[in-house]
Amino acid sequence: MIALLLVISFVLHAVSLFIIILLYLQLSKVKETEKRQQQMAEEMEQTFSAYLLEWKEENERFLKKLSDMASNRSQEEVKNHPSVVQATSANEEELPDYFPNVDDVKDIVDIRQQAAPPLLADEAWKLYEQGKTIEEIAKMLKKGKTEIELLLKFRQK
Repeated sequence: MIALLLVISFVLHAVSLFIIILLYLQLSKVKETEKRQQQMAEEMEQTFSAYLLEWKEENERFLKKLSDMASNRSQEEVKNHPSVVQATSANEEELPDYFPNVDDVKDIVDIRQQAAPPLLADEAWKLYEQGKTIEEIAKMLKKGKTEIELLLKFRQK
């Protein structure tokens, strides 16, 4: 009897040792996957930061070129037409001739209430109460049969 108990004990110990080894392998796989994901996240972050730095440098170059072009253009305008630049700066507040006189324009707001058109559901319900079939109502309102059925069902609730 003792021999049988010892054999069962050894078998249970072997099974438990096997299960512990399997769990350890699973745990090592999870840790390895976690490390790979962390590396990928770091690589992605580095890629994004490099990409953003490139954008920033490109934007700075663009702004520099744009400001150079604007300063060159303004210098050329001053050299070519100095009287026009002075005249426009003196009369900046005057409106061009094609604008109407602002004082003559009056805002008119119509606050009269207009009769709202009857809702489709209301019309369908009135026709249904008059004894019309769903098909007839759908034809009269130029809507689908299913749409009229749904309107009437919602109205009944």
